[in-house]
Amino acid sequence: MQTAIDHLVVAGATLDAATARVEKSLGVRTVAGGCHGPMATHNRLLSLGPGAYVEALAPDPDGGTPEGARWFGLDRYADDPGTPPRLAAWALRVDDLDAACAEAPDGIGAPRVMTRGAYRWRITIPEDGRQPFDGLFPALIAWEGADPARSLPDTGARL
Repeated sequence: MQTAIDHLVVAGATLDAATARVEKSLGVRTVAGGCHGPMATHNRLLSLGPGAYVEALAPDPDGGTPEGARWFGLDRYADDPGTPPRLAAWALRVDDLDAACAEAPDGIGAPRVMTRGAYRWRITIPEDGRQPFDGLFPALIAWEGADPARSLPDTGARL
């Protein structure tokens, strides 16, 4: 099975706060991402070179009610909006998501199909929205076709 780091998730109570954390930490600007309807979240993105990126992610105030717990522990910001933005999780790209899930620890969550614009992917989302081992175990992701890492402008930032 082939794997690679897909992206890092910096979560915040607001997209402005998460974006500011990423941009201040790395010294480069993010670009607009979009909305994730089922999760009621929205994002901005920053390339980390070919195949990887940073995602600034926050609850979308116009996104309505999510279908269950928000991914990457984002519901913590609804409970305590004063929580500062932080590196909340990471995603590991896999070429066989079903096989990777079979080897993953309990609590990884079942793969769900997600879409945003032209992008379509399958990703594991734990029922409580929090990655196993306090976020140290990655979400597993498999892109179906195009992925944002390949279309983001190269800012020179690297992992």
